[in-house]
Amino acid sequence: MKKSKENENIFQKINKSRKMQIIVCVVLSAIVIIGFLVLNRIIDRNKFYEYSLTEDINIINSIEDISIDKDSITIDGYAFMLETDSSKASISLFLRDVINGEEIWLDVEQIARADVNSYFLSEYNYEQSGFHASLKEKLKEDVCYEVIINLDYTDNSSNKIRKTVSSHQFLLNGQLYDYNPIEFDKPDLDINSKLLREIFTDGKLCFYRKEAGMYVFQYDGKLYWIANDDFEFNENGQTHIIYHLYTPQINKLPLERIQYKFDNLDFYFEQYEYKDEVTAPYRVAIRDIPDDYAIAYVTTGNYDVETATDFWSESFHLDDLFN
Repeated sequence: MKKSKENENIFQKINKSRKMQIIVCVVLSAIVIIGFLVLNRIIDRNKFYEYSLTEDINIINSIEDISIDKDSITIDGYAFMLETDSSKASISLFLRDVINGEEIWLDVEQIARADVNSYFLSEYNYEQSGFHASLKEKLKEDVCYEVIINLDYTDNSSNKIRKTVSSHQFLLNGQLYDYNPIEFDKPDLDINSKLLREIFTDGKLCFYRKEAGMYVFQYDGKLYWIANDDFEFNENGQTHIIYHLYTPQINKLPLERIQYKFDNLDFYFEQYEYKDEVTAPYRVAIRDIPDDYAIAYVTTGNYDVETATDFWSESFHLDDLFN
């Protein structure tokens, strides 16, 4: 009863006092504004962690260096969208457990990369494409993490877009891999060829097409097409391999290729097959990586000349192009 009267007195005081009414309005307004700001921050934070993994070869990216201490990890590299100024984009990274999908987001500092911009020199500026990502947390042992990259950018129509792609790099027990070490069919190292052992050990795996029986590695300025017993060669000895190189520097392409906007270095596997050593159970074809223009990405595959169709094709980025 006493408390009820006290409440009535308070309301009467507010009702009679202009000053009290203003104070109450200010306090209530502050509560609403603060609540709105907190709620909005929570919504923005939740929205920041939203993504949809996609494949987009036009997002050029590379994990160049990784350092793991007892209680921290740092990852350095670059990422940008072709034909979009990097100053309009922000980069974020997270690690995703390949088994249960658990995510660990890293703190990312975006940094200038004059070397990236110089290599991919075009009408677009890619200088703000570098990143230094850090995590002050010890990763779980025997857990394989995929390194995922987000690129938030504004397109040429002022639309805000988020693209999320895999870097195709994996972390397991402090080691960085070009493949998922849990499920990857590792090449056989018990072979006679010294060159193949070097490639399998020190080269970068560009991709492995299991059903086609084909590995492609980058090593020492060259690409190596390595076929196992599952690869089907053309019976006439002319196995057509697609080798297309895409560049932001169209004007540097050979004159006959400028209209197509990519370089075509297709070849017959048998013509470029490595014969200096015994490579069984593999067969190897080798091609140089051109340095006449910046290479955004490469498309390769197996082409059927008679039916003018692709048996299969893959696109991938190259590493160590300008370091």
